[in-house]
Amino acid sequence: MTVLYVKGTNLAEKGISKPLVKPFLISLGILFLLAMHYFQHNPGGAGLELSFNAMSWIPFSFAIAFGLLEICRQRVWRYTRLTVVLFICCILLTLPIIYDDAAVAATLPRLAGLWAGLLFFIALQQFAFHQKQRQRLLWLIIGAVWIEAIFGWGQFLLLEPGNPIGYNTVENRPYGIFQQPNVMASFLATGLLLSAYLLARIPMYRGKWSWQQLFLIATPVITIPILVVLSSRTGWLAAAVGTLMMIPYLYRFAAKAQWRMWLLMVALSLSVSWGLISNLHWTPQGGENRLSLVSARAMHIPQAIDMFLNKPLTGYGYGRFEAGYITQTAQWHHNEPNRPAGMAALDHPHNELAYWAAEGGIVPLVALLIAAAAVFLKVKKAKSGTQLALVGLFFPLTLHTQLEYPFYHSLVHWLIFIILIYWVDNLTAKYYRLKMNYILSIRILALMLPLTVTGYMATTLYSGYLLTKYETTQPVNINYLLRVNNPWAWQNRFEWDLHLTQLQLGASTDNPQLIQEYITWAQHKAKLWPRPALYQNLITAYQYLGKDGVAEQIRQEARYLFPSGEFNQQPHSSASKVMAKPMSATDASQ
Repeated sequence: MTVLYVKGTNLAEKGISKPLVKPFLISLGILFLLAMHYFQHNPGGAGLELSFNAMSWIPFSFAIAFGLLEICRQRVWRYTRLTVVLFICCILLTLPIIYDDAAVAATLPRLAGLWAGLLFFIALQQFAFHQKQRQRLLWLIIGAVWIEAIFGWGQFLLLEPGNPIGYNTVENRPYGIFQQPNVMASFLATGLLLSAYLLARIPMYRGKWSWQQLFLIATPVITIPILVVLSSRTGWLAAAVGTLMMIPYLYRFAAKAQWRMWLLMVALSLSVSWGLISNLHWTPQGGENRLSLVSARAMHIPQAIDMFLNKPLTGYGYGRFEAGYITQTAQWHHNEPNRPAGMAALDHPHNELAYWAAEGGIVPLVALLIAAAAVFLKVKKAKSGTQLALVGLFFPLTLHTQLEYPFYHSLVHWLIFIILIYWVDNLTAKYYRLKMNYILSIRILALMLPLTVTGYMATTLYSGYLLTKYETTQPVNINYLLRVNNPWAWQNRFEWDLHLTQLQLGASTDNPQLIQEYITWAQHKAKLWPRPALYQNLITAYQYLGKDGVAEQIRQEARYLFPSGEFNQQPHSSASKVMAKPMSATDASQ
């Protein structure tokens, strides 16, 4: 009798590999319930400048990797027609990067987020979730909303001046981890509407309430009062209109006791809000203006639209919105003084369509409209009576994208938007299967992606910590700046700190070479990052070199770009006093 040893050979029986559903959902659970709530001191901003975004990218990269590994496991790529449409739209959105005026390095983070979002959508489609697993995606969002709402209650009621997280107790707008009231508001509003949507999908048995139903019914009580005191017009409008969209869905698909109780909790929440603000003598930030829709958006959104109309084919170049905006509006204001000058430090027009159109022209605008139309058609195909509720789920985030830039400020907002697209697509989708014979490259990508992202984000957090220590420590300790190991993630901030220190050192030691090096950097930086503080320091630098004529020319240019700014030439003895800090992006729309 011959015995063949076949283990480890092609003759061996193929074992059954399990789907990677569990590790995929665990990575999303870590993201929504842990990573996105991470706090680390920072000066504010957007993207990776906010520590919770850098931390959220780590489990997000693992989720994408598990989706790619699932393709390798099955040797099949599952996709729908919407996948193809979104893939084409992403290509169109990327196309303007090859235009002559594009600033490639400045655009890469945005395009990386775009393509990572598409990969996440593809990853979601690779798993044959059963109903409870699919609903668990929405439950994770609800859980994250509860955590942030509790955080907001703590900020509003418990924190005192001088608190460890630097929360402003005077304004007292509980922004949670997001550090911006409107971002917190659209997040809570989405959770509020999801609670109504999920409630209608949980049947009642013999009139008994389950813990899930009680949890969903309590969601308005914990979110609405925070929405009120956030003093966010975006949040107020999103919650009010979205709730109206949900009522017909609740009435039709939820048990009578369910929808009545949910609406009762909404009414109770408004009563709690009224009692809270009455006892605390709270008034909306901004007074009566906060109760109207008047804001700086009425100026800079039309200006961005005019930029697109001025260059509809190619735009002003990817990554060049701020420079194109401030120079173009200055020209319009100079030629027609009745037209308003541009807003300093505006790197986004607070309208997503206008942003892509102004930078890239007609091609990205068409891509965005096609993507929106494709998702809307999927909503129309949904079951009768559910379409309005599905639109309501998208409403807070969609409204917010037309009034600000939530997807740049919060990675979680972007992921929730993609999950909602997947949810709508999956309701009526027909899946196609493409056999994948060559999976080595996908497997390598799946393995390298989380390793690379984790390393990059860890150094981002460490470098952010060092920069914050450098900027807040007195006397200044240059060693913090020299230990920064990821200047790419903090390019503007790192370069500013480095070269401002160079200018101050050159001025204090009377070293013209250091001052000239600062001038060389600042002149190049102003082409993409024109800020009033940058121009003021250029004026100061030229004064130190005794070039008062050139300093006056820079001052005239600065007054041309920023007519309302103050750019004064100082005597040499007091020039060191005008070393201005960079203005952060203005968020007048809060």
